[in-house]
Formats: sequence, C-alpha cells, structure tokens
Amino acid sequence: MLQARLVDKERIVVEDVEMPEVGEREVLINVKVCGVCGSDIHFYEDRHPFIHPRMVLGHEFSGVVHKIGDKVNEVGVGDKVTVEPIIACGNCYNCLRNRHNICLNLKFIGAFGYDGGFTEYVKVPADIVIKVPTSMSFEDAALIEPLAVGVHAVRRSELKIGNKAIVFGAGTIGLLTMQAIKSAGSSHIIVVDPIESRLKVALNMGADEAIKPDELDKIVENKLGSERADIIFDCVGIEDTINKAIVIARPGSKIVLIGCSPEEKVGTKLIYIQNNEIDLLGSVTYAREDFLAAISLVSTNKAQVNKIVTHRVSLNEIDKAFKIMLNREDNAIKVLVVNEKID
Repeated sequence: MLQARLVDKERIVVEDVEMPEVGEREVLINVKVCGVCGSDIHFYEDRHPFIHPRMVLGHEFSGVVHKIGDKVNEVGVGDKVTVEPIIACGNCYNCLRNRHNICLNLKFIGAFGYDGGFTEYVKVPADIVIKVPTSMSFEDAALIEPLAVGVHAVRRSELKIGNKAIVFGAGTIGLLTMQAIKSAGSSHIIVVDPIESRLKVALNMGADEAIKPDELDKIVENKLGSERADIIFDCVGIEDTINKAIVIARPGSKIVLIGCSPEEKVGTKLIYIQNNEIDLLGSVTYAREDFLAAISLVSTNKAQVNKIVTHRVSLNEIDKAFKIMLNREDNAIKVLVVNEKID
C-alpha cells in the first residue's frame, strides 16, 4: 500500500509499504479522504514544540472498514466510518472526570503515538472508530473532526439561544465554529478576517456580517450596540486578535481561544480581563459527544461543511497539498487528499 511519511522538515515521501496487521482490538480502515489541518502544517514545518518528523500525518479522515480484530464489535467490515483521533488512557485525573481530550497521557492519531490518515490503509484502536450514515459523503465525513472542534468550543462557551457572537478568523476552524454557533441558536454572528475571499465564504455559510479587522469597531457599535457580543471566539490566537477581543469584550462576557500558533508569544492587556470580569477560556479538540453532535449537524444539513473545500489532490500529490496551504494558493481554505478510488 502507499503511505505519505513526513521524513524531515518540509519533506514528505510517498512510499510503498506492507499493509499493517490488526490486533484483536484494532481496525484497519481503507482511507478515502483525509484533510490537511493547520496543525499538520505546523508539524510539516517542524514548528511544534512536542511533535517532530518522522511520522505519517493526517487526523481528519474517513473511509471504509477493511479488516477488524477478533474482539472488535463496534464496527464491521464494509462500514463507512470516521475516526475520533484522541487516544486517552482512561485512568488519569482528567479521564476519570470525563475530560479525555486533556488526558495526561494523551496520544493522537497522526501526531504522536500512531500513524495518521495520509495513507491507503490505517490501523487504529476500535473504540475511536465511529460509523457515519451511508448517505454521508466521504468528504463530509472527513470534515466531522474539524467541525467537532467548533462544537466543543461552543459547548465550552455555554452559548445560549439569542446570544450574539464574534468569530476571529475565517479559516477552516473559524468557519466551522461559526456553523456550530449558528446551529446553537445565536441571533447575530460577526466573522472577522482580512482576506476578502474568506469573508464571502463566511457570508455564504450563514454569517450575519463578514468584515475586515479595521471595520470591527464601527460594525460592533452599529449592529450590536451597547450590549456588544456575549461571546467572542478567537480562531487565530495571535497578539492582535486576542487583545482586540479583550478590548471590545463586554464586561461579564466570554472569550474562547480555539486556535493559536505553537510559537506565538502574546502580551495581553490583563487589566481589561480583571476589571471587566471577562472569562478567558481555552478549548482544545473535542469529546465523543461533540463528535456525535457534529455528525448529526451534517446529517441534518444544519452544517454545510463542504463549502469550505477549495482544493482536492491525490495521495501521490500530497506535497502539492501542503504547498497550496502554506502559500494560500487560489484562496485556499481546506485542502483534501482524496484516494482515487471512491465508491
């Protein structure tokens, strides 16, 4: 089988390797679609503090169960599936409190501990494999993972029906978080991004306003009034966005930090957080309930994840996929690596 292995900084080799054997509680998946995530770009550039080559990347994927171990009963051969890539120990302080996404002994498919989905076949533990409806496309199923990130952030925020929200960033996570916010009943959503083409996608996906950063103060004043936003979601996580969020946040409101660069050092205006009693929350990955909620949103057409897909390449062209993302070619948002034989 073919697999694409990151062997050095910015160097991926597509190699022909033996198909893996499955253990008694493992599943072998024939990968159909795998998305390129922003985290994959960090790994590719060797900019992450914990994760380095050599490895097979890819944690946003879907496919068909090809083989199962003797003690697997969650799925069967031929099932259409996606994978929740978190592998938690189940025994640490956080796991015992149902916070598996911040397990103290965490492993993650396509990052550390297990090879990922940029391959024709991938072996994973059975208990992280999730069946999806047969009517769901492989592309939509591969995008369940990033949508679940947004669903989890909205759940962390405790957003209520009628709340007003601002989203910084109209990349994959920002746009899908916006869809999760909308499905949760937000009455007004403002998406902020400097790239015009992304703002058009945000409007097409249901944002009430999609604006550039220099328009933000005026729009907040005109559209949200003195109430301002109930919750601000920062899907960029650089000094400019986090400090802008802190300054414009209404006293008593919340800021949820979803995305940030692993190298970013931010000087924050702490006086605003203290004096205005702003809740600053971190949000990372998801829980199983977020994954299942994301599947439901896509199945019922409440989240139209495919609207973020801008490019598709084959596994043999995976270098091209990373270059497109790095250079933001042709207004790239989400690049999918698609195995050629999709039923």
